[in-house]
Amino acid sequence: MPELTVTAPAGAHFAFEEVKTAKGAESLGEVPILVWDSLSAAVTNFGEEGVCDVLDGTSLRVSYQGIARRLKGSGKTNDEIAQAQADFKPGKRAVGQSTPTSRARNSAARAADKVDGDLIAALMDKIAKGEISAQDVAALTA
Repeated sequence: MPELTVTAPAGAHFAFEEVKTAKGAESLGEVPILVWDSLSAAVTNFGEEGVCDVLDGTSLRVSYQGIARRLKGSGKTNDEIAQAQADFKPGKRAVGQSTPTSRARNSAARAADKVDGDLIAALMDKIAKGEISAQDVAALTA
């Protein structure tokens, strides 16, 4: 196991595990992941509100793996990854802002439930290739 100079917060330790990216296709190697051994230590570290934020949001392990992927991918050392995990404080869960792309994605999924999904895919492909213009789409939806 690689050596770390970063000390885990009281009541926790670092364990090394492999993290992958590209939907599990590419290994980033073994990285430190902060593991909590004591609930009271986690409450001391994060506060009651912070622990409640974790319980209502993304798990700490998923957050730590995300930190490891992002930092490992940008060439950071295991010590820098460990320090970022030790410094991490959970935040409030927030619903993402709706965008035209997300609304289009959701509408296409709902439409595929109503009619043949392959037809919806073919329509989207024609729009993407420019075979159906924005004006054509606007005329259809007017």
